[in-house]
Amino acid sequence: MYPTWEGVFVHSAMYVAIVAAFHVLASHLTVAAAWFNLYLERRAVYENRPEFYEYLKRSALGLLVFAYVFGALAGVGIWQTTTAANPRGISTLIHNFVLYWGAEWYMFLIDVVGIIVYYYTLGRVNPRTHLKLAWILALGATGTMAIIVGILSFKLTPGAWLQTGASLDGFYNPTYYPMLFMRLSLMFTITAAWACLIASLMPKGSPWREHIIRRASILGLAGLIVGALIWQFWYYPTLPEHARQVMASRAVPAITYQAILGGAVLTLLGLLVNIIAPRMQRPIIALGAMGVLFLAIFGAERTREVMRKPDIIAGYMSSNQLVIADIPSRGARNEEARLNQEGVLGQLPFVKPPKTAQELYDTQRYWKIGKQLVLQQCASCHSVSRQTAIQVGRHELRLRPVDELLRMRGAKTRESIEAYLNAIGGFPYMHPVKGTAEERAAMAMYLQSLVEEGEPPAALARR
Repeated sequence: MYPTWEGVFVHSAMYVAIVAAFHVLASHLTVAAAWFNLYLERRAVYENRPEFYEYLKRSALGLLVFAYVFGALAGVGIWQTTTAANPRGISTLIHNFVLYWGAEWYMFLIDVVGIIVYYYTLGRVNPRTHLKLAWILALGATGTMAIIVGILSFKLTPGAWLQTGASLDGFYNPTYYPMLFMRLSLMFTITAAWACLIASLMPKGSPWREHIIRRASILGLAGLIVGALIWQFWYYPTLPEHARQVMASRAVPAITYQAILGGAVLTLLGLLVNIIAPRMQRPIIALGAMGVLFLAIFGAERTREVMRKPDIIAGYMSSNQLVIADIPSRGARNEEARLNQEGVLGQLPFVKPPKTAQELYDTQRYWKIGKQLVLQQCASCHSVSRQTAIQVGRHELRLRPVDELLRMRGAKTRESIEAYLNAIGGFPYMHPVKGTAEERAAMAMYLQSLVEEGEPPAALARR
């Protein structure tokens, strides 16, 4: 097993979520904006509308800096945060999809070089030649999305991969196509906000300024509606029953759905106003729309991640990085029975298992053992110490803090906490605690001190 990174001030899962939400905003923008720019450039070439080139140049520069510089940095940030938060999970994805990721990076290279060439040749080469560059950019951007969606959807619905271990079975999984087309639709809503921002910065009174705002908003509204229909009638019905149960459980806070629904409603209203009265659009309003979309994306991405709970790869690997299925073709074996028999302690790096009974029941050591076990078993989904707490006024921001959950369920003593740990497998979004009875007792001791908001007890009463 790898060491567990709990996070600093902010939980490790939230680091991943924040970086991923920004990357989704930027990466989806690059795809749809490339197609919208292609649409305008075709009109500029075939309808003799040179006034569109001013917008195209500003949009391309903005995309180059915002989406391709900061968005690409966020992509690197995803690798860093996911590797730190769940190294065994990301290792599984790499080993299974390394060639697919290589192809995606190749498409992304076309994308990055394409936007640079596109911007610096705008107005400097033959318009029809430049239009071909716009096609290459749009197709390259779409290629990156088509590949990465296969890997993202695999984590929730591995499909036949669980039986065959074949990467193609994992890539073309049950939710691949609905997720792909839903994202392709919704990305035009992000681009509508972007186009309105760029167009609103142009000189007022120009008829093409309002024309671009209206056309982008119509496209964004259509994308929002189509994306919602795909979710309702294609993506959601394809989800496994377990994912639907988790969505309806306490694992997804109500504020998450409020952010998604509120963001969708505000975006819908804003797009309608832009269609009816495009002259009312202002840069600050467009920036606000981008902010609203970020919050909605954050909520949607967090929900997509939580739907897999208690797994990082549904049906194969739990969130705490334990293999829970046999896949002979990949040399994978279920680790649960072995860990319950042999214990978890011997599998944890940098933790020296006690050799004697005296070492085992030393109070401080026992408490530390319990903390390490709680970190490994629980920290992927919960705050298990004050290390991942931010104080905002009188409120403490933590991710599903385990001590609060125990208090809420009346588990405050070592005995009741241990009984609770033994019964955890009854929840649809949690696997049973692994390890020996002695290890669960050590976990209960640490959790009791956490519930009581105290330090390790001075002495351990041997029961």
